[in-house]
Amino acid sequence: HTLFLARTAAAYGALTANRTRVSRFLRQGERVVGAVITDLESGDETEVRAKQVINATGVWTDDTQAMAGTRGQFHVRASKGVHLLVPRDRINSRTGLILRTEKSVLFVIPWGRHWIIGTTDTDWTLDKAHPALSSKDVTYLLEHVNSVLATPLVPEDVEGVYAGLRPLLSGEAAETSKLSREHLVAHPVPGLVVVAGGKYTTYRVMAKDAVDEAVRGLDEKIPDCVTHRVPLLGADGYPALWNARHRLAERSGLHVARIEHLLNRYGSLAPQLLALVAEDPSLGEALPSSDDYL
Repeated sequence: HTLFLARTAAAYGALTANRTRVSRFLRQGERVVGAVITDLESGDETEVRAKQVINATGVWTDDTQAMAGTRGQFHVRASKGVHLLVPRDRINSRTGLILRTEKSVLFVIPWGRHWIIGTTDTDWTLDKAHPALSSKDVTYLLEHVNSVLATPLVPEDVEGVYAGLRPLLSGEAAETSKLSREHLVAHPVPGLVVVAGGKYTTYRVMAKDAVDEAVRGLDEKIPDCVTHRVPLLGADGYPALWNARHRLAERSGLHVARIEHLLNRYGSLAPQLLALVAEDPSLGEALPSSDDYL
């Protein structure tokens, strides 16, 4: 999803630079006029200048605020969320589940041949780039989901895990589960807007609020926000292609289940992949030991 956000922005003309890190902000007097970014692969540095800079650095917000000399504007606490992947045949259900826990809620979501079980909500004070699960995380999730299952899950059922960090605005609560999931936007110094907090499910509202604040400082007429009617890359035209999936299967020589998988992964970009398969049929073969993927 994050990748498609970046690809959608690029399709509208944005320049994207992954695997880079902000080394310092560029200043003209008190005003921030850009940033120096470092390529983490080569070590090369590049100056990026802008009329307005938006600091949307998630759990690294405190660090980037310090670069701008605005420490104390916002304080962000990193909250770790862990998810487990178990095979679909280990839970006898046709739909997802939502469970109330003593701290928050737990979701059991069907995903391909697996269920996603999550999530946890605990403080993380170690390396922000590499959040990791613990045996306590696995035990917590399995105990709660097992409370509603006829056949309990065991640790050996877990085929995969992933963990991420939430950038929660720090408050007086001791537990991260009690901290707000809302976001805040500020303009601490000329030329710099900071957006902190929030969550993935409200990213469009966060983006609108941050950009609206940034363009307010420009001496030009800026059109109103249109994010509410701009689909992600691959979403536009998806329903028509889904209805035509049997025809796509006949044309490509792939099983309809393969077409459905590609459509669910790439949406209306799937025909681009089918064109590659037409040029090189070997690309339509399943990967060894991973039948779901070509």
